[in-house]
Amino acid sequence: MLEDLGHMGTPSSTGLMISRATVQRALEDDSPLFLDDWRSYDGRYHQPQRFFRRLEDLEGALISCDAWAMEPGEYLTRYAALTGDFEGLRFTVDGVRPRCWRDVWWLAPACRNSTDCFPCLTGSASGYNVILAEEVMQKAAFWHMPLALGVAHYNGSSDFSSLVLSQRDVLFMFWEPSVEFQAVDPMFVRFPDFNETQWAFNVMASKREATWPITVVSNELAQLAPDVRVLLQRMLLSLEDLNQMLQFSYDSLERFDRCFSCAARSGACQWLRAQGTDAIWKPWIPKKGACFAGQGMYSITERRFVGSRGDDVICVACTAGRFSRLVQDEMGDTADCRPCAKGYFQPSSSAVSCDPCPMGRFAASARSAYCESCPIGTYQAKEASSACVDCPIGMTTWGLEAFSFFFCTCQEGWYRIGLESNCSECPAGMHCPGEAFLPQQKAGFWAYTTNLIQRDPNVAVVSVGSLGSSGVLYGPPYSVYQCRNELQCPAGEVMTCAKNRIGQACGSCMKGHSAQFDGTCKICDGESLWPVFLMLFVSLALLPLIVAAGLIMTKARRTALSVFMVSLIFGQIVVCLQGLDAIYQLDLTWKDPAKAILAALAVFNLDLEFSCLLPPQSYTVEYVLKLLAYPAVVFITFLAWLSTRCSKHAVPFNAFVNVHGLFVVALLTALSLTVVRPLQCRSNPNGLFTVSSRPDLTCWETEEHQTLVVFVSIGILAYPVTILSCIAYLTRKYPIWLRSGGGIKVMERYRFLFARFRPERYYFGLILSVHNLTVAVIPAALVAFPALQVGIMGCVICSKLVAQILLWPWRMDLANYNDAALSAGLMTILLLASPLLNIDQGQTRQSVAVLLSCVMILLPLVAIFIAFAVVLARLRPQSKFGAFLCHHKAGAGALCRFFKLVAKKYVNINLFLDSDELDDLARIFDIVKADTRSLVVVLTSELLHRMWCAGEIATAHKHQIPIIPLYCDDFGFPDASCIATMESVWSEEQRGTLVSHGISMEDIKAAYRSLRTLPGVDLKRRWSLEAQEDAVLQVLTAVYERGPRVEVATAPSVKSAKVLVCVTEEAEAISAGFILQQMVQTKLQTVTFLARTPEDVFESASFALVILSKGILEDCGFAQILLAIRRASVALVPVNDGSFDFPGLEFYQQVQEGNLVIPGLAPNQGPPLARAFQALLSILALPMTPHASIGILERQVDQICQRFGNWDDVVERSSSVKSSSRRPMSELEDAMEEEMKEIGGCQPGEIMTILFKQ
Repeated sequence: MLEDLGHMGTPSSTGLMISRATVQRALEDDSPLFLDDWRSYDGRYHQPQRFFRRLEDLEGALISCDAWAMEPGEYLTRYAALTGDFEGLRFTVDGVRPRCWRDVWWLAPACRNSTDCFPCLTGSASGYNVILAEEVMQKAAFWHMPLALGVAHYNGSSDFSSLVLSQRDVLFMFWEPSVEFQAVDPMFVRFPDFNETQWAFNVMASKREATWPITVVSNELAQLAPDVRVLLQRMLLSLEDLNQMLQFSYDSLERFDRCFSCAARSGACQWLRAQGTDAIWKPWIPKKGACFAGQGMYSITERRFVGSRGDDVICVACTAGRFSRLVQDEMGDTADCRPCAKGYFQPSSSAVSCDPCPMGRFAASARSAYCESCPIGTYQAKEASSACVDCPIGMTTWGLEAFSFFFCTCQEGWYRIGLESNCSECPAGMHCPGEAFLPQQKAGFWAYTTNLIQRDPNVAVVSVGSLGSSGVLYGPPYSVYQCRNELQCPAGEVMTCAKNRIGQACGSCMKGHSAQFDGTCKICDGESLWPVFLMLFVSLALLPLIVAAGLIMTKARRTALSVFMVSLIFGQIVVCLQGLDAIYQLDLTWKDPAKAILAALAVFNLDLEFSCLLPPQSYTVEYVLKLLAYPAVVFITFLAWLSTRCSKHAVPFNAFVNVHGLFVVALLTALSLTVVRPLQCRSNPNGLFTVSSRPDLTCWETEEHQTLVVFVSIGILAYPVTILSCIAYLTRKYPIWLRSGGGIKVMERYRFLFARFRPERYYFGLILSVHNLTVAVIPAALVAFPALQVGIMGCVICSKLVAQILLWPWRMDLANYNDAALSAGLMTILLLASPLLNIDQGQTRQSVAVLLSCVMILLPLVAIFIAFAVVLARLRPQSKFGAFLCHHKAGAGALCRFFKLVAKKYVNINLFLDSDELDDLARIFDIVKADTRSLVVVLTSELLHRMWCAGEIATAHKHQIPIIPLYCDDFGFPDASCIATMESVWSEEQRGTLVSHGISMEDIKAAYRSLRTLPGVDLKRRWSLEAQEDAVLQVLTAVYERGPRVEVATAPSVKSAKVLVCVTEEAEAISAGFILQQMVQTKLQTVTFLARTPEDVFESASFALVILSKGILEDCGFAQILLAIRRASVALVPVNDGSFDFPGLEFYQQVQEGNLVIPGLAPNQGPPLARAFQALLSILALPMTPHASIGILERQVDQICQRFGNWDDVVERSSSVKSSSRRPMSELEDAMEEEMKEIGGCQPGEIMTILFKQ
């Protein structure tokens, strides 16, 4: 880049020149001419030829006209057009050329015919045009000059210069200042003054305009050598000075071997010396620190611009981003460089001002060399700005350098109404493409334009959420609702619904239309009434189920097991499908085909529409109909059941209850989902809450929803609360009913709840119901927290799966495997669907974060708490047993086992019974002392004489353990003298054993004396079951010392008993009978009764369990009972308690002959009694040890029950045998013997063994 410093003080002129000698000679002629004036060259009046050389003298050094470089296509054509001299040109194929004489001279029109022309020379440098040839030709034509134009080469050894200098009397075209023709002292031929208008049209008749030679330097000179720049800028030379300087340079050219730059420096120096004074050049040199415009004072030491002069200060051109300001100080004028202010810029150096940034651009900082463009999203409508204005939030610009607010437009995700309004954020559920496009609703959402409150309906919207200049008040223009699914609300313009759908969020079908799976609605037809048909079908389908249940409950069938298995598996699948539909209710973005499959499960969730039967948006009526649907089914089936009571095959009421109970338990999830569905309100983008399944119903704010809430409360009480309460009550009463006769009959009514599970897992029905209810409640309770829905649903399903695997509750292994597989499948579906979770809500994310933090904090806290509890339990031992049963094993071992069974039946207490708990006899006193809350002393006749029992009582008394006496009917307290001599009862070794445990005789005596004073509970060993259970409960009440005593369950009725237990009237045998009765009744879940008189034997009984104990065959009461059993044709099942000795053949003979005297037995009863004894004792007796541990006893009872095989089949077969024509007992035995022989040749005594096989 170059910088123009201005002219040098002398103009440069170009034109036709002539030597001064020739002009002088023409003036001295007789006919003088002024050859320095154009008028003297007019050939019409003068003959200037006579003062010039002849043409022939110059021809040898000229260039051929064909070689003239004149761009003939332009100059010559223009010459002809201006002068009309076409004869002086040749028009050829190659273009226009000058027409020359002798190939070197172009003759002007004034002398072309006579060839009496004077020479005029010009030069042509190699590669350049002929010097001003066109101007010479025009002037010759316009002023009638008789000249001949010739062209000579002009270069370093110029022919042109040689010719002019050697011939002298010629006219030539050149310029000044120049010393090239100094020898001839040239003069310019004067022409009319410069005519600007003519020259503008390329008419060159007047004098050429003088030019002013300028000084051009590098633009970096101001920074590199500012003083030099000032020197050059001040330097002014006259024409005489220039010519003199050029002459010195010209004279030095040969000396410097024609080095023009060297000769120029030499000539300049010679000229300066020749002046002899500094008056000319000294003003050129700038003063130190005196800066001029465009410069500023610069400190060399500090390397920065300064504001005052100094020794190290020089003048430097102001750099870009600064401008020069003139100032005055004590030394005179100078200048400093100031930075451009913010909003101004200066890209050049040596500037005297800064320019303001134009609109759309800005300069953020001072000293800016250029202005930055306003970035996208900003604009600037003013000049000289230091920053751009941000477009309002949500707006951006199309490009850079926006200079008006109107360049701001909405970015994607924002919208506006009107060109002058700001943009609003796109509501959730809508798509806003930006710019001026209106928002559109996304699939799955429905939006409508809210009403605008304005004074003039013709006024366009100009603002959103503000008061416009026109007085219009605007609110949010769009209200967005979330639809039930994407099919009902397709993407498109606002208020777009699927075909034939209407209402808020497209939630209803048009009147007379029914909903379809594709989201549309079609005109109602017969197919659309399927909800009504479904209810009728369910009602009708339950009728055969009730009949089938009645048949199964009244008559055993081997197909019952298959039916039970199929119904069990089907029920599990139905429950699973309802759980799957509950998962479908979670806030997940389901995709096809999974979405279509889940939508089809609405029938299992009772999510039915009645749009063909009800007007649109009749939500309350529809909900009430759903609540009454099942009661209607119950009523219809109840009427049908009543009709069967009049038929030959009446269906029992228990069958009716079981079918509906099974139906309710299986559909608990669906019923609960239906009940709480109006409470399943989810948030919409507009902030309102709507029912998830009915998005056109606004929650909480509308009167209809408030009415629904009332009905929901009724529905919750009528369905989930009532059902779960009933199940909890039945589960709680199950253990009591199981051991009572009345309860067994009641349990037949509730087989739907307990028959599906193993007896010890009877409570799993309650666990399953709580699980199903929780699954139904989660979508409604956590509708605002989708992430918690998935997490808690997974925890619930996983907990149920773990409980099912650990408990293995179902009666059939296949059902257990199927349930585990279904639960695992639900868990897998939930895990796979979790990425589809809608978790955009910040509140949900925060809730999940808090929940995760709590879990991560609780995990170590739980571990620390457990460790602390274990350590605390070690350091602070607590009573392990609620009560310790102190008893004499031979006299009360069976009674204590019965005591423990009754306690388990009514209360949750851990009792110590040595046969169950004791591993080391030496620890028994430590257990009493440290691990027992109270000591129950079962006082029988021999108890106080037993060493270990005495030690237990003394230990409890010594360590202040509460003692509760249980007085049996054979016990009597010793007097004071007996207590004083109590040590005589035990041997020396026994007393030593007691002493080794820290128990002295005085401790025992003190304990016995204290025992006499304690209030106790009486228990008569021959009391009824209710009375003995009541005594046990009194003891347990004394142990707990709190709350009302539990009511004793009613004993089973002997008339309904299917199994009888027969024992002798000995005390321990009676207790053993009660034990067997309780355990068999629990195992078989059928009424079992302890028969103690012949009147207790009814033909309704199928089996009699006889406990063979010592002395039973000599018991008259047992003999009478056995004979009654024979008369009633009840099958016998003998059980040996280990104390029974089988008699020999002579015993039967004595009984047969009446020689064995049994008090109370008539002599004629001997033969039938002998046959009864023989029939009883010929059957293999299974062991039953009442004194054994509970584990052994349970296995023995299992073996006894296995004798019955398939209970229902055995009962049916036994009933058929008893009802066969009422034959005598002997005939009956013969028939049974023949039947058994057909089976395998068995003896009559083995009848029951065959009957009880599976």
